[in-house]
Amino acid sequence: MPAAAVALGVAAAVIAAVLLLVRKDDAAVTLVTPPTLVGGAYRLDAGTRELEKEGLGVQGGMPEGAVSVLGRYQRVADHAVTLSLSGAYGGIGEPDAVLDGMFKGFENGPGKPSVAGERRTFTPEGPDGPAITCELVKMYDRAYAPACAWAEASDAMLVIDFDPGRRSADSVDLAAFAKTTAGIYRDVRKPT
Repeated sequence: MPAAAVALGVAAAVIAAVLLLVRKDDAAVTLVTPPTLVGGAYRLDAGTRELEKEGLGVQGGMPEGAVSVLGRYQRVADHAVTLSLSGAYGGIGEPDAVLDGMFKGFENGPGKPSVAGERRTFTPEGPDGPAITCELVKMYDRAYAPACAWAEASDAMLVIDFDPGRRSADSVDLAAFAKTTAGIYRDVRKPT
């Protein structure tokens, strides 16, 4: 299975963990998949509709009023490196429980992800910015990847950066990817 499909398959599994926690309230924000992320370093390869055609969508299982959003991005300079986004908006239940559920869903998803380090929470933009929680995982017993997420009252999303060339835990900088994820947070959340 290609790396992009692996990482997104894992990310899509996360939404299943969120389903029971999404309320039917109107969202203060929507989640979108812009054409590029991280200053143009990643280009959208497939959005929610395309990925649903590949069997990765979970919208059918979402409560009324909740919307799932999936995105697969490829690094422009190296298409083997992917960013996978999996989230939902429409009113989130208890954000802490949703965050924990997303990580547990990810850890039990495809790709044999195994946690390789403690979960850590960062505020890369200071106290007024989003809290980004990250953990280091090893996928398919060979590649290390950072997985970072946020969960707020209106939305939640998990972002995975999969590079098949990362063969050691030391090759992943969680703080740096938390900062990248905070930028993605700004790019994908749009007011309703």
